Amino acid sequence: MKKYSLILVFILVNLACKNDSDKTTTLTTASDSLKLQQKKERVVTDEALIKDILRAKNKELSTEDSVYYKAKIKRPLDSGFVALNLYGKEKQLGRLKEFKQTAIVKNNKTITSRIGGSVFRIDITGKNRYKIYTHDASNNSFHAYDIDFNKSPVAIRKAIRTANFYFDLLPQKKFEYAIEDRDKFFTIRKDRLITNDSVLSALASGAKVYQSNGLLDLQDATALNTFYFVDSTKVLEKLIMRDSVKVLTNITLSGYSENLGKKSKFKSAFVNDSIFKAIEISETQTKNSKHVVAYKTDSVVKQFRYTKKFMFKTAAVDTFTFEKKYPQYYPELIDSTFFVYSKPFEINKLDVLWRYSVRYTRKTNANPTEVEVSVSKRDLIKVADSSFVFEAPLSPIKKPYNIGDLSEQEYTVTDFDINFDGYTDLPFPEGYDLNRNATYAAYVFNPTSKTFVKNDAFTGPSLAPHLILDRDNRSVIYTSSTGNNNYSARIIKIGQQGEILHKETYWSTNTDGKIIIHYQKTQRSAVVEKIDNVAKNQKWDPSDFKNQFLLWIKSRIGK
Repeated sequence: MKKYSLILVFILVNLACKNDSDKTTTLTTASDSLKLQQKKERVVTDEALIKDILRAKNKELSTEDSVYYKAKIKRPLDSGFVALNLYGKEKQLGRLKEFKQTAIVKNNKTITSRIGGSVFRIDITGKNRYKIYTHDASNNSFHAYDIDFNKSPVAIRKAIRTANFYFDLLPQKKFEYAIEDRDKFFTIRKDRLITNDSVLSALASGAKVYQSNGLLDLQDATALNTFYFVDSTKVLEKLIMRDSVKVLTNITLSGYSENLGKKSKFKSAFVNDSIFKAIEISETQTKNSKHVVAYKTDSVVKQFRYTKKFMFKTAAVDTFTFEKKYPQYYPELIDSTFFVYSKPFEINKLDVLWRYSVRYTRKTNANPTEVEVSVSKRDLIKVADSSFVFEAPLSPIKKPYNIGDLSEQEYTVTDFDINFDGYTDLPFPEGYDLNRNATYAAYVFNPTSKTFVKNDAFTGPSLAPHLILDRDNRSVIYTSSTGNNNYSARIIKIGQQGEILHKETYWSTNTDGKIIIHYQKTQRSAVVEKIDNVAKNQKWDPSDFKNQFLLWIKSRIGK
């Protein structure tokens, strides 16, 4: 029994020793871990950094009549260091006086805290090099400092103020019209009405001029004066810069205007210390018919470069225009034919407009979000009494039209006089010939009947999107492809009375890679001249034959 008791005691002693050893190891590990944590760099939040700096600065004070009560952090773009604007108060002769200083902190270490004034701008000038700008409110002065962290100790010295730092001091950099009650706004500012300034009165052209808030009015900087120009049609906030002789700058910062149905809004912004952008957005109602309402929006974006003295020079002007149409849909017109009309226009001293006979498409009847119509007739009628002038042929390819493209359509009269008699004629696409060339027909104006009559002699193909007229040589030119990289051209010569004098036709053939140009002249349907190889001295490049042939034809006209 004693033997077993001794064995049990031995086991218990070993267990106790092992537990003590494990406990010692755990404590040692914890201690080593704590040491490693203490060696790591302490991450300091902005709030903690401000508290630490204020605590340290207040300990340095030798009197209770002074205190640092606030600090604000400003960083460069690359966060290479931290600048703290320190705000303090001190009692002098029973009155409190504020003072400001700038502290530079890098890697949680204060480099300096005795730079006068508050930092408001930081520029990166190189690797670990910076330029800071400060404002000392006590004497309203500005300073610049170059900081070089590459040197030990860190180099801080006064520097030349090179940048346009006034940009950073602008209390307002973006301008947009935000006056809710115009009458109230200017009534309570009647003391700012300017009545005895001849220069502003000349610029106002009858509008009232009110002094607005200065954008920047510092003793060390150019005062930026802004004014409101107000009348029954507009309120414009303007930046006016002038000398004793003339106006140097007249830029609209914000506002609105309304004139002859055109509504305009103005806004602007100082983008950076050298770029200023002004935007004008104008909206005009362009259509207000039964079947469509449309508004056109014009945007003008002007970009200026400006100097430290706020002298502006136009750098770029961009314009954008788009029209938004709002088609109208009437369920009572389903399955019926109705009219839509273009805007009036003048042709051959006739005031006319197009009248379209249309029907809603099945697609529109099913989902009238975009109103489409099919056209069954297109008539030219007089504005005065709607009397008939001419029925135009419809496109050979039937397709639906957005009703907004027909109703209140702005029709532009093409300068097209195919017989050179001084009256405008009308060309229309007629289809395609056997070689898939687009063909065009001409409807010639008859001044006696005051209508347009189709002249089949002028119908023909064209590789261009219209018939080609040569006014100098009183000629009409028709061009077409005849297949196998061959082309033809027909030239009709017009007389002084509008009659056809003769026709000249050129066409190519291609045999074994050899291109030959043929020529034929007809007069009153009779062949009067024919040449089989009219361009035998011409060298052709088969890869660019089409362009070469058309240029050669152009050179032949008038010979």
